[in-house]
Amino acid sequence: MADLKCDYQLLASIHRTLNGLTWNSRISKIRSAPMTRRSGRAISGPRWQLLRELVTHRKTMLGTMRSLDQMVTATAQLFHQADNQLASNLTKK
Repeated sequence: MADLKCDYQLLASIHRTLNGLTWNSRISKIRSAPMTRRSGRAISGPRWQLLRELVTHRKTMLGTMRSLDQMVTATAQLFHQADNQLASNLTKK
């Protein structure tokens, strides 16, 4: 049976990166929304369709990043639990 090694720093780095990306995306959405409203320009059909598609893709991308972050967090927790259990078993013997 091969040893299974977990790089906790890598998992923590992935978690921080995903949180940063989702946070920056939320901030850019907040900043860009008032600008569009303030411009006072009517959005034509093709532009409106593009805007709707971008919003849909952004929501999908954010949802995917959140799911990936949840998987990375769960993986780190499971590895910690396994390490703790193994350490406990080794110290009992």
